[in-house]
Amino acid sequence: MRGGPPSACRKNVTRLVCLALLAALPGWQIQGQKPAVSDWPDIPADELGMKDDPSNPGARAIVLYREVMTDDAKYVESHYYRIKILTEEGRKYADIEIPYFAKAASIEEIRARVVQPDGKSTVFSGQVFDKLVVKARKAKFQAKTLTLPEARSGSVIEYKYLIRFHMRPPDVFKHPERYMIDTTVSTPAAHWIIPHELFTRRARFSIRPLPRVKLIWSSVGVEREHGPRSLPDGTFEMEVHNVPGFQEEEYMPPEDSLRARVDFFYAVGFLYDAHDYWAAYAKNLGEAIQGFLGDAKAVRRMAEETVAPADTPEAKLRKLYARAQQVRHLSFEREKTEQEEKRENLKANKSVGDLLKHGYASANEVNLLFVALARAAGFESAPVMVPSRDRQFFRANLLERGQLNAMVVWVQAGPKEYYLDPSTQYCPFGLVPWIETDTSGYRIEKTGGALVTTPASKSADAVIERKGSLQVDAEGNLEGKVQVTFRGQEALERRLEYREKDGEGRKRALEDEVKSWLHPGSTAVLISVSNWEEASETLQAAFTIRVPEYGSQTGRRLLLPVGIFQARERHFFQSAKRVHPVYFPFPYQELDEITLQLAPGQTMENTPGPRRQTFPFGRYEISCSRLDKAVRLERRAVLDGIYFKTESYTLLKAFYDGIRVGDEQQMVLQSGATASSAH
Repeated sequence: MRGGPPSACRKNVTRLVCLALLAALPGWQIQGQKPAVSDWPDIPADELGMKDDPSNPGARAIVLYREVMTDDAKYVESHYYRIKILTEEGRKYADIEIPYFAKAASIEEIRARVVQPDGKSTVFSGQVFDKLVVKARKAKFQAKTLTLPEARSGSVIEYKYLIRFHMRPPDVFKHPERYMIDTTVSTPAAHWIIPHELFTRRARFSIRPLPRVKLIWSSVGVEREHGPRSLPDGTFEMEVHNVPGFQEEEYMPPEDSLRARVDFFYAVGFLYDAHDYWAAYAKNLGEAIQGFLGDAKAVRRMAEETVAPADTPEAKLRKLYARAQQVRHLSFEREKTEQEEKRENLKANKSVGDLLKHGYASANEVNLLFVALARAAGFESAPVMVPSRDRQFFRANLLERGQLNAMVVWVQAGPKEYYLDPSTQYCPFGLVPWIETDTSGYRIEKTGGALVTTPASKSADAVIERKGSLQVDAEGNLEGKVQVTFRGQEALERRLEYREKDGEGRKRALEDEVKSWLHPGSTAVLISVSNWEEASETLQAAFTIRVPEYGSQTGRRLLLPVGIFQARERHFFQSAKRVHPVYFPFPYQELDEITLQLAPGQTMENTPGPRRQTFPFGRYEISCSRLDKAVRLERRAVLDGIYFKTESYTLLKAFYDGIRVGDEQQMVLQSGATASSAH
């Protein structure tokens, strides 16, 4: 960039920005605008008298009007809602929650009132509470809550509040003329989420941007011609009408990919197209990472001590992977108090050499150590930045680097490519967490980068296997022992989910999960568990289970369903229609081998024949084999896809309906008296 102050006073921000990204710091948010203080607006008579909405008949409530006003010069954002309650069920919207991130913003100037159909209004004068929603390490998400007790069917509720953002934009966006910028530097400005949970009659959005900085926007579900329009004073605004309420469904893609939205961001420097922008991002971040990797002799020495010349390429990588995971993992330790942090006084790692000297690392630093070790051992290796696909999909036209919020490592070993993530605690070699699979991102190299897609998971990468022997008594109760083996993603998911629990907490969590697979009223007691704290492919647990009244008696016959463990499929996709695509975390397999021991005097009268179904994306089979005084039950359910468009829903539902029908087939047992009389 030319012009501005003398070069001696300029600052090159490229490396600063990239180092901030490397540290995985969240981007600042500068959304907001405080409206002028005024009386409540008049509510039209037709809205006060409304009993139903012809455009959305039968609704419990609707948003009559919603307004979001953003003022980035003041770092505030105002929100206003006018909601009509149409049914008793709609009274729930009088319990108001305003979520916020406590460290980044505060909620101020909360006002609310209730207006009855006759025009009488009651201004809220009660108490506003502050509720902790979730606390994760140093991030605390809270909500301001209030209740409007006067609200009833027919009422209109109104409320408004102000979000004041504590974080300020980097100086480069306020005074770009002071900087020498050799690339595009961008940062988020505002995010307009268009649909509400309720049907919205009308909504208006506006933003007054920072001066002297280019404001760019991109959208999802908003056509360009209907997007924000620029006003002479520099403000952008957009108005929408008759927006359907957003409907949540089980196993849907991330909301950010489904809700219509407009994203604003500021950009300074040379404005490229999206391809050039991301290429420059990869190059600049690669230079910053190379500065962290350096050329540490300690890394080369460690690599030489870890591998043997005779090792195969994969054997070398496995050893280096295990060595990187031995570093103290700060990102997976429990949250410490300020006093504990001050006492420990850990210093930041500025290079891999510092990391080895200190003996600790953050998550991304562990991956970078592995990159350094792999290179020292003669492999091509580079970090790959990807989005966590549980939150969002990569949007190349959104020039927001914060999309790429996760890191995996790419290694080329001869003709074979590996994608690995030693930074995730408990993650075994050859596996990456599902949120980093089958997603687009950028491989980061010193000389540039390349858009890549990480490999998709296979169903064999996520297996639940159950083997056991159960005894059925004359009343149809089941009891016995079952060995459960979780493999791949299934094992990793449970280790990560339960890692902050103590031994008793993990025990209860596993027992509750097994009980959820069984007939209501069942019990499961954990006998043993192995490999909890290891980066192992498997997690094994043994249980004693009891399933009361599993069989139903008709005279002297006992009827028992053949699918004892009807796990995740039992309640899948009961609805005949689907609004959103179906999106599973990963493909999976369930394998059951159960021996059912008959009670003394019982005989098998009838077993259903084997049942099989094969679909393009999965298969299912179940069978019963008669043994001497026992029955062997074998079941296999395999799903080989993760994303199903709405037009494929009927076929997917048929697959799971077929599984339910197969699991509910019944065996017929006879008691001894009936068996002898039959001869």
